[in-house]
Amino acid sequence: MIRVAALCLLAGAAQADPMLLAAASTGAALDAAIEQSGIAALTSYGASGLLARQIEQGAPADLFVSANPKWMGHLVDAGLVEGDAVRVLMSNRLVLIAPSGSQVTADTLATALEGEVFAMADPETAPVGAYGKAALESLGLWDEVAPAFVPMRNTLATVAAVAQGEAALGLVYASDAAGQPGIAVVWQIPEDSHPPIRYLVAPVAQGDDPEGASALMAFLVSPAGQAVLAAQGFVTLPATVPAEGS
Repeated sequence: MIRVAALCLLAGAAQADPMLLAAASTGAALDAAIEQSGIAALTSYGASGLLARQIEQGAPADLFVSANPKWMGHLVDAGLVEGDAVRVLMSNRLVLIAPSGSQVTADTLATALEGEVFAMADPETAPVGAYGKAALESLGLWDEVAPAFVPMRNTLATVAAVAQGEAALGLVYASDAAGQPGIAVVWQIPEDSHPPIRYLVAPVAQGDDPEGASALMAFLVSPAGQAVLAAQGFVTLPATVPAEGS
């Protein structure tokens, strides 16, 4: 499998394998799933909105995985993705993390953040930040953490800030916290406190390898593919279903 860092290098190039563009938070899980599938694929990971814009501008893509339903809907509206082909691939959970050994709880947030930093991906640009802010507002905790909030680039940056002691607390996806050294999950945020987290997958109409994309998508939504994603900390659904409203 080849990881592609810059889509512009591939623009106009002949492609022997399907090109998968996917949300950065799915990278490790999708790499593992692709390896398990035995299907050769090109991959590029980044912010869902940025990838959707690149696809809209003609970047080569056969399959798109979005962490934000808004951007999948954007491509449907642009005629680059068939609405009926969009599926919910998986879900996730939100967790509050702290440096290893921390005794902080949801009840001691304000005290723990006095003079400290609360790290979370920027709600204006990152789905996890938007979900996180919605959850904290719903739980009546946003006013407590807002004075200490420092927006991060993504969940990986949030995990690093907490692990290195640069932030006393952070909010991330559970999949990004799983198995990471230097941090501890101190609270699993209630799922009913925020909109459902849904990662959507769909083939892209402008792709060069629709057969390869179809085979890879079929594996990802199969029981075998879902098992790989679950092992990487994602929440799989009872049955992968059409994504309503995409």
